[in-house]
Amino acid sequence: MLALWLCTIAAVVAGLGILFAFKRLMRGLSYRIKRSEFHYKGLQKDQIRFFIQVALIEAIPIFLLILGFTFMGSEDLSIVSLIVPVLIILAVIIYSFIQIQQVKSEVTEEATKLNPQEQSYVRSLSLIGYMTTLGIPILALVAIFLI
Repeated sequence: MLALWLCTIAAVVAGLGILFAFKRLMRGLSYRIKRSEFHYKGLQKDQIRFFIQVALIEAIPIFLLILGFTFMGSEDLSIVSLIVPVLIILAVIIYSFIQIQQVKSEVTEEATKLNPQEQSYVRSLSLIGYMTTLGIPILALVAIFLI
């Protein structure tokens, strides 16, 4: 049971923490587009800051997942006890997905005045947001099914 909740807490902390950092990155990108300061050196700084934040945010959930794997298999769990953690993780995944879609659409509307290469940069940033935000929650979901 402890492994189950460690995986759930890891998914919530990672999913919501990285979502917050991603929304902050996209707000900065939107601000740069509004002020016509869309240049690659500033964007690289923002992106490096985002990846450092992701690394710092993911440190605790990764530790919790490792701890969860060490406690795995020590208890017999019923299907009913799995429902609440799985629903919590699915709620984090769905909420993160919706928030990323919303932020992506807001920035894409403002990015219409950019050239196609810069617009593709905005799209690739949103894909990076999906992967970084949803990585740990999906891993926790898989870990729960392994329990």
